[in-house]
Amino acid sequence: MAIIGMIRHGITEWNIQEKAQGLSDIPLNEEGRKQAKYLGMKLKSENWDLIITSNLIRAKETAEIIAYEIGVNHIIEDVRIREID
Repeated sequence: MAIIGMIRHGITEWNIQEKAQGLSDIPLNEEGRKQAKYLGMKLKSENWDLIITSNLIRAKETAEIIAYEIGVNHIIEDVRIREID
């Protein structure tokens, strides 16, 4: 049986400004990085095989932070799961 978790990226400055990001490649802000780290620490007690992320920097950065926290070395980047603009 496979268990799949879906996680939204951490917060960005554009989220705070209530600007639509779409395909704009906006990075996480410091709070977004803290959110990703916190979630990774919460998920650490579970077994995860890999992470799939879009190619947008905010999603990749969230995935990389969580992967580090949970000890996953395999991150797959897939444009098909990014924002559709």
